[in-house]
Amino acid sequence: NEKARIDVKLELGAETQTVEVIENASALNYETAEQSAGISPDTVNELPLIITSGSGGLRSAASFITLLPGVTSPTGDVVGAHINGGPRYAGEVLLNGISGLNPSGGNGTYSAAFDFGQSPEMVSELKIISANYEPQYGSTGGSIFVMETRAGTNDFHGNGFWYHRNDALNARQWNVDERPRDLEHDFGGSIGGPVKLPGAWSSRNKTYFFFNFEGFRQKGGATRNILSIPSLQERQGDFRDWTDADGNLIPIYDPATTRPKDPAKPLSADNVTRDQFMGCDGRTPNVICPDRIQNSLAQAWFKYLPQPSYPGALNNFIALDVPTNFYSHTNHFNIRVDEYLGDKDHLFVTVYHRHAGPTTSTELPKEISNQTRVYKQPWVDRLNWDHTFSPVLLNHFAAGYNDDYYNGGSLAAPYADLFPKIPGASRYAYPPTLTFSDGFQSFKNDNRGTAETNKWPAPALLFNDLLTWVKGKHTFKMGAEYRTSANTYVFERGEAGSFGFAGSQTGLLNINSGSPIASFLLEQVDNASVDWRPFGLTSARFQDYIVHFGDTWKVTPKLSLNLGIRWEMHPPSHEVHDLFSFFDPYDPNPGAGGRPGRLAFAGTRWGDASIGRRYPEQLFKKGFSPRVGIAYALNPKTVVRTGYGIFYDAAITPNWQGGIGVTGFNLSESFGNGLGGLSPAIILSQGLPTDYQKPPIIDPAYNNGQSFDNFNSVYRPFDSNRLPYTQQWNLSIEREFTTNFYINAAYVGTKGTRLYSRTAPLNVLDPKLLSMGNALYDEFQPGQTELDGVQIPYAGWVEQMTGCAPSVAQALLPYPQYCGNLQGLTENAGNSTFHSLQFKAEKRFSNGFWFLGSYTLAKNMTDADSLQPDELLYDSSHGVISPFERRRNKALSIEDVPQTLALSLVYDLPFGRGKRWLSKSNGVVDGVLGGWRFSTIFRATGGTPFFFRSSQCNVPGQFSVGCIPAILPGANPFAQDKSNFDPNKPLFTTSAFEPVDRFNFYDGVGPRVTDLRGLGYHDQDVSLTKSFRITETVAFHIRGDFFNFWNWHFFRTFDTDIASTNFGMISGGATAPRYVQIGAKITF
Repeated sequence: NEKARIDVKLELGAETQTVEVIENASALNYETAEQSAGISPDTVNELPLIITSGSGGLRSAASFITLLPGVTSPTGDVVGAHINGGPRYAGEVLLNGISGLNPSGGNGTYSAAFDFGQSPEMVSELKIISANYEPQYGSTGGSIFVMETRAGTNDFHGNGFWYHRNDALNARQWNVDERPRDLEHDFGGSIGGPVKLPGAWSSRNKTYFFFNFEGFRQKGGATRNILSIPSLQERQGDFRDWTDADGNLIPIYDPATTRPKDPAKPLSADNVTRDQFMGCDGRTPNVICPDRIQNSLAQAWFKYLPQPSYPGALNNFIALDVPTNFYSHTNHFNIRVDEYLGDKDHLFVTVYHRHAGPTTSTELPKEISNQTRVYKQPWVDRLNWDHTFSPVLLNHFAAGYNDDYYNGGSLAAPYADLFPKIPGASRYAYPPTLTFSDGFQSFKNDNRGTAETNKWPAPALLFNDLLTWVKGKHTFKMGAEYRTSANTYVFERGEAGSFGFAGSQTGLLNINSGSPIASFLLEQVDNASVDWRPFGLTSARFQDYIVHFGDTWKVTPKLSLNLGIRWEMHPPSHEVHDLFSFFDPYDPNPGAGGRPGRLAFAGTRWGDASIGRRYPEQLFKKGFSPRVGIAYALNPKTVVRTGYGIFYDAAITPNWQGGIGVTGFNLSESFGNGLGGLSPAIILSQGLPTDYQKPPIIDPAYNNGQSFDNFNSVYRPFDSNRLPYTQQWNLSIEREFTTNFYINAAYVGTKGTRLYSRTAPLNVLDPKLLSMGNALYDEFQPGQTELDGVQIPYAGWVEQMTGCAPSVAQALLPYPQYCGNLQGLTENAGNSTFHSLQFKAEKRFSNGFWFLGSYTLAKNMTDADSLQPDELLYDSSHGVISPFERRRNKALSIEDVPQTLALSLVYDLPFGRGKRWLSKSNGVVDGVLGGWRFSTIFRATGGTPFFFRSSQCNVPGQFSVGCIPAILPGANPFAQDKSNFDPNKPLFTTSAFEPVDRFNFYDGVGPRVTDLRGLGYHDQDVSLTKSFRITETVAFHIRGDFFNFWNWHFFRTFDTDIASTNFGMISGGATAPRYVQIGAKITF
């Protein structure tokens, strides 16, 4: 669906002359205002591209994105790249004309590089449209990444290849004594050509095929982990090896002897004592008599424990194997069949499949393993049909299927019948989970069932149609698109019970005593839980509706005008059977005195608890996005383009369950210890209590006194389906100097509105109330109706608050019946402003040379850095400003890169036959000196901004703020010069900031993100290839790729907590060292 204008010169010749027209398509865009760029996959294949398990073992074709203007990434990583100021992971991927939509959460560059990754061997076209694209593109406020798969041709062509990484070739990481083991293999091949079989090939009809296979294998971690397992003597009840670091015996006490220390007073945590185990003879400390443990359930697990590798109670066993990533064993298949039916119809079908895993390595025997069995099986299928009604009327229809199918469960799950079934569990399809304190290895720590029963299919069916009609000076494009997708999440975890063992049940308070293994032998469970999941799974469903119309009007031979409009509607996710609950901030809560805010249930099937619709949000139907562009050719070699447009984003898939809350439908019941930790939660063989209500529990007041965690319980703001959108504008000039060399200079700006964010939690206090000081921590007692002048929210509130303290601060909240800040899962309150100057110079491949240079000067102000906004909370970069002070949120992006330079080239060295030098050399000389190709990528970026926090922050959590220190007026925060950085010294000095003792009911006045920047970064990758011509059509190639060729090290992560003793010091490692990759390839 792309068009190119080619200016062709024809010269009149004599009847006896043959006139040959040689003219490349111009690199200039004379037709539209869009900003776009592409690189031939064959060129990308020649560049140094690293194999990595992160992309499923592929040399990712999407990596070329970071070479283009407008793309900023602090690390050069394509997955985390920002394109024209868009959030991380933003954008739309089109694979053979159909969206790479992944309803399980992936999108944009993440989907292109990770979920449905393609190698340069698989694709024939790579293109990114970064701004002001035509109305046929959308459902994103970011970029459009276009990939087309390779097709067969009239002749058979193919290849076979192998790439290898080995730690023996790598440099050593900074400040690390040994290189970690790194053995990686990427291998495969492809073949394509005609299908000259009866019925598939004739004078009118033609059939072609292309097939690609690519495999990846990785083996890493030379050293197996050292684990702690019970020693042989401890398994028999002898704990004389249980000692502290100084060799002193840690006493084990008999829980059966628990009694008041002062018999005149009741038993309590302050009045308790026990007797130490002294063996059957009464004289051997820390030995439990066999008759006390002969029927212990612990022996059912001990029988599968191997013998320790070393003496002692801890760090005594070498793991059986090294746990692996499921991407470490991956196979990719890609097949395409093209059918040409006469001269009016072209159909092609593609099928892509990747099989990753399963993981089978385990550190302990599989019966008690805490490793997972995980595998992933994505499918991407496409059908495309182009039909020519007439030379001026064309139709393109496409249908697609995506499924990022995932299976993940416990490696030990199939062995349920080998172990006791603990009474009170809800299901016995897999063994229970056992965990231990003091560093002992857990048994089946992954509390799921088998990988085969824990499924996570995420299918999407997508259809679009585009009609192109050329009418005079107008080229009309009109079409529609429909998508339907699902995110099915299977709940099979925790039903057999989870049981934790600690030393406190066989110890005493306030002294170093007790052993979790002794507690296990005596069946003294410290904590326990069981899950009830009567419905088994939820299935979130999504639909998308899109209609668009565009007109490219060739007003004059020099002037083109683009006009278009797009309408899209993205209803929020719903659960197919209405097994969906969520927070409703408006309706009364019957268990909270009628205050607003309750647990609501989707649909109408749940009686009075039903909300009457299938999802919380109000459906947004006004997604109209007009677009206008102008392209004007100053002369045949110079074009000026400008444009403006509005671009709506799709509704996001906010978590693994597709945004579906299951509170009331599922239940996780927990049981804790007592007597200050000395008394057990339960006795293992006696089982779990059962005197509680089982789900489903359809009650609007069910979550009262608890929190909404945005996984089981969700809050989706009712107005959050008002879709995020960006306004984009650009002005560019392109100049072609030769047929194959041109430059582009552009200004590109964007304004993001209603972006997905974490800035406006609902259940928070105004910072003005910090003046109440310590009174905020005061707690109401049962029966108390007023405290510090604050009224109790409603009768029974104190007794109801089991998830948090009934404090004065809690009572003052707008929704005091709930713990937590009620952060909206689909909140879209973010904004951004991006301005940039972008330059690109490209010499297209000719005469053995290709070059691409790009430079971006940019500034990105935002409070919404990622399309997966929850990750913004992990490092406290977001979610630290009160919603009452939201103006403070907008600041530099935490990944704002002020300047980015990317240079890349491919150069055939001019030696050997047919080259400039040694063009007539003999076979030996040509074999040694001819056929060499050099390629390189150089990147340099400015530093990203710092943000500072104080962990010493005495502010109640109900204010939902972080303590942000300001830099004192006139102070220099840097303790040393960045240009001469010494990694052994701090970069910052605390004396330049507000002192930490100020943060007492005070949250600071510093900016969320400062304008102080970290260290810059640059990197160069180099590739050298030698080709041997075997026959006219067959060649053999060997190559070496050197990543971070100069072994430069840069430091990005620093401790920015002013309360930390390591403030200003490096808190993470340096950038990756030099990696070397070798490869071989045969082509025909």
